[in-house]
Order: sequence, then C-alpha cells, then structure tokens
Amino acid sequence: MPARRIALLALALLILLLGGGIGAGVWKGGWDPAPKLALDLEGGTQIILQAQSSDGAAIDPTAMEQARQIIAQRVNAMGVAETEITVQGGTNIVIDVPGQLDEATSQALRQTASMSFRPVLGIVAPEGTGDPAASDGGGESDAGGASDAGGAGEASEESSAPPVDPAEQKFSGTLGEDASLAPPAEGELAYPAWSLDWLTPELQTELMTADCTDPRAQQEKMADAAPDEAVVACDPDGTQKFLLGPEVVAGSSIQNAQVSSETTPTGQATGYFVVNMSFQDSGAQAFSDMTSALYNGEGASPMFAIVLDGLVISSPQVQEPSPNGEASISGSFTQEQASQLADQLRFGALPLEFEVASEQQISATLGSDQLEMGLIAGLIGLALVVVYAFFQYRVLAIVTTTSLLVMGALTYGILTVLSNIPEIGYRLSLAGVVGLIVAIAFTADSFIVYFERVRDEIREGRGIVAAVDHGWDRAKRTILASDAVNLIAAVVLYALSTGGVRGFAFVLGVTTILDLVVVFLFTHPLLQSLVRTRFFGKGHPLSGLDPALLGRDVPAYAGRGRFRSVAERPARRGRVEEGTVEREPLAARKARLAREAAETRAAGEDPGGPAPDPDSTSADSAETTEEEGR
Repeated sequence: MPARRIALLALALLILLLGGGIGAGVWKGGWDPAPKLALDLEGGTQIILQAQSSDGAAIDPTAMEQARQIIAQRVNAMGVAETEITVQGGTNIVIDVPGQLDEATSQALRQTASMSFRPVLGIVAPEGTGDPAASDGGGESDAGGASDAGGAGEASEESSAPPVDPAEQKFSGTLGEDASLAPPAEGELAYPAWSLDWLTPELQTELMTADCTDPRAQQEKMADAAPDEAVVACDPDGTQKFLLGPEVVAGSSIQNAQVSSETTPTGQATGYFVVNMSFQDSGAQAFSDMTSALYNGEGASPMFAIVLDGLVISSPQVQEPSPNGEASISGSFTQEQASQLADQLRFGALPLEFEVASEQQISATLGSDQLEMGLIAGLIGLALVVVYAFFQYRVLAIVTTTSLLVMGALTYGILTVLSNIPEIGYRLSLAGVVGLIVAIAFTADSFIVYFERVRDEIREGRGIVAAVDHGWDRAKRTILASDAVNLIAAVVLYALSTGGVRGFAFVLGVTTILDLVVVFLFTHPLLQSLVRTRFFGKGHPLSGLDPALLGRDVPAYAGRGRFRSVAERPARRGRVEEGTVEREPLAARKARLAREAAETRAAGEDPGGPAPDPDSTSADSAETTEEEGR
C-alpha cells in the first residue's frame, strides 16, 4: 500500500477514535460534548480570603505571595484549569473558579489554616460519652516506611502487633499535676510533647465530651488552639477521636512529598504505593527527636498525627526513627490515596491564617458577547483565507479548505477530551479563542509554503508528480522549523505566565502540534493523490499547477513573505553551466550538416581536390534522416 494511503488511513483512524471516545464519554461517562468554558466565558464563583496574623502584626507581602502560590498549587493539583488567584489590597486573596464549584474544590480552597505534626497521646471512640481510653494500636512509620492508621490506609502487614480497638483501651499515667516541677524556660515545653503529663482534668473532660461523629464543631476548637497546647482532634470521617500533644513540627517545614511504589525487602512491587516526605533543616531535627522517642517507647503511644485545618488526616505508627528528617508513609495506599496525601503534605501549610470573607457568583454576560465577537472574527479570517486560496491556487484551494476543516475537527476533539479529563480539566477562555484564530494563520502559512515549493519545481522544469515530491522535501524542512519555533514560544509562555495568557499559550501549543499532524498525514498525501488524476496531473489551467501559466521567469516564493529572484534560483535543466558541453539543437545540426555537404560538393568539383566519399555522404544523410525522425 502506498505511503500516502497509509497516512490518510492513520488520520481517519485518529478522527474515528477521537469521535468514538467523545461519544462513549457523553453516553456513559457524563462528558460534555463540547469544550468547557472558562470564567470569562461561562461565569463562576469568586471567593475572597482575608489574611490574619495571630499576633496582630502587619501582613508581610512576601508571606501573602507564598500563600497565593500554595493555594494555586492546591487547585492545580486537583486539575481545576483556568482558575485565577490574585492578591488584592495587601491582605486579600481573590480566587475566581470557572463553572460550578464542586465540593472537593470548595474544601481545598477553604483549607487555609496550618498543618502540624503532633504526637498521639491516645485514641478513643468518636462518640461524646464514655470513659477516656488510650491506644497503642494504629499505623506504622519509620525513616523508610510508615503505615497509616488514621483513616487514609489500612495497617501494614509488617506491624509487630495487630491494631487494638481504640475504644477498648484506657489511658494510664500521671495527670500532670506535679506542682514541684520548675517552670519551663521561655519557648520550651513543660513536658515532652509525647508525654501523658499533658492530660489535665480539663483536657480529660473535653476528651470525654467532644463528639467526633460531627468533626466540624471540634475542628473549629482545634483551629483556635495554640501550638504549645495538647488538644482533642477528630479524623475527617468522624470515626476516631485523638488526644494529641503539642506541635512538634510545623507543616511549613516540609520540603517535599512524593509518591512511589511500595516494594518488599527483596525488591518486588506489592501493588501499593507509599508517600516519601522530607523536611527542611528547621524541622528535620525536631521530627527526628519525636520519631526516636516514639520508637523507643518514651511516648504514650508509638504514633504521631498529621493535622491539617484541625483534622487528623493521617496517624502513622513509627517503625524506625528518622535521623535525617526523611520518612515514608505506607498503609496499603492506592495511587489516588497516596497522591492525595502527598498533595496535602506539599500544599497544606500556609504561612498565614485566612478566613473566607465572601463568596459570590460571577456573571458571564460580558464574556458571552466577547465570545460571539471572537467567533465572528475567526469566521471572517477563515473566509478570507479560503477566498485568497481560490484566487491564488484555483481548484488546488480545495486542499487548503479541507485541511482547515480537518484541523478544526481535530482541535475541537482534542480540547473536548482535555476538558472532560478530571486530571486536566481544561477550560476554553477568551485568550484561548484568540489562540485558535491565530492558529488559522499558522496553518494557512504551512499550506502556502508547500504549494509554492511545488510551483517552484514546476517552473524549474520538473513534471507535476515529481514536483510534488521534490517540493515536499524542501517545504517540510521550512514547516518543521517554523512550527518548532512556535512550539518553543508556546512552552516558554505557558511556563512563565499566569491566568489568561497561559490559556493562549496552551491553545497555541496544541494547534501547532495539530498543524504538523494535518500537514504530514492529510495535506501532503491528499496532494500526492490529486496529482495522479488527469485534471491535476496534466496541469489543467484551473488546477493551479499549469506550467504554462506559472512561467519560468517568475520570482519564486521562498516562504514567510520572501521571494527569490531568477538569478538566485538554481539553474534549470538544459541551462549551460561552466565546464559542460552544450547540446546541439536539431535545427542547428541540420544547418551544419547542409553546410558541410555543400563544402564537400564544392571540393569534388575541384579537379585537384579529392573525390567525394559516397559512404560518408550516405552516413550524413542517414544521420540527418535520423535526427529528423527524432
């Protein structure tokens, strides 16, 4: 099968797969059949977060920018595209989310408090009645692995003892009422953070009365607690109630958190995932001290809790101390569970405290008008390209028109798929519409470069079929170079910009790649097929490839608005170059042979001259006859 047919079949298969995937998604997966629109075109929700400092000091602009970046990372990690997050007034962070705000995104935006690591002094049942109880069961943690028992995962099979029902355990130890203890120095704790000496009668009463079946009430109390106080906290599911010691490490000390596959000691994958985290120097030593104390049995339990916005999102049990501030958390995690925990660790801590000042819906009336005008501008531009193509290339313009239609179908399909994939969540903004309009010009320029290269080859004396092949060899290098520059510009613009500019860069990059797909898999194979028909292959005057109409002395198009003069073009076939012998035309050869025959006859009439050779005369006559036959 010819290569041109293989390319056309590959493109047809790609379009069928794209259309079939969208159809199946709309039918079974609840997909939208069109790309989702961004905030400026569809409207959405605006949330304003107001910063507060615990000591009443002025808000640092650097801290505000850091908080904005962390909130943006939270949202981007959830795949919410085209979200605009800006700092306004020095103390407000304005978050504009396109479309309907789902529950998961709302919770992520409202998690604006801090993250902390606290030792677990005990775990009891979530109900608000009953005796206080202690627990030594739960997950496990070590410098190389930890098992989460706080609801995010199950206990690891490597646990030395099975988990104990926390509701059946009782607290033991002193109640921290020894008046002989000397007052602690400023900045130091009265007891180790993992000691049961923090269990005062007041805290014991709160532990008994707190109801974690509805974690929100206790979450508010936990959010108001000081870092150097023992607290009662709940897990997000309302299934466990924790007694926690003072904060040992702040969440802002986390340097990184990544997901990796869990392996056995022999190196075989278990099918589960772990979260590897590391701390900055400011928190590495404190985390190492805590894990060492819990591992050596100095704490009330061998567990510590990761608290985010007043809720315990994980409570691993220490398996080995962490001497260098690095640890991994395991617990039969799926990849999704591990990724969620890693995102919470990386983006959970904010340098300031925030409260939701307002939340309101944004209308898209202005955006709808702009979208309508943008679409009209795009249609006008497309119509002008088609009119120019028919004026310049006549019937050959059907290649340009069909290529633009294929380009539009692929772009529509790709953007629709990207909009419906939750991990990407792309939304088309007004800047993206501008990118689509600009893409029409880039795509048309690729066609013009190709067609003019083919015409150059025809002017230089090649046949039409050969001109298409040789013209493609020359044009594709120009097209690849041009699209490579566009793609690099799109990548740099996307990486360095924010907001709507990123939407423009994203569409520009996608359409640049699709331009290459269309030119290589459709435009060139289609033209190869057309020139093998009689209309185009014979150079019909309306085909746009008529050698007589193209002429041989017309300046050749060099791409990007440049032309080559006749002197700059390579020599045509038949031109005489230095060091070569010019071929004698037939008319000149006949004249030369006639002149030589006359001279021979004149010499034969001379009595002193040699007689003419009849064989030579016959040979010349035969050669003349042969040339005439040619």
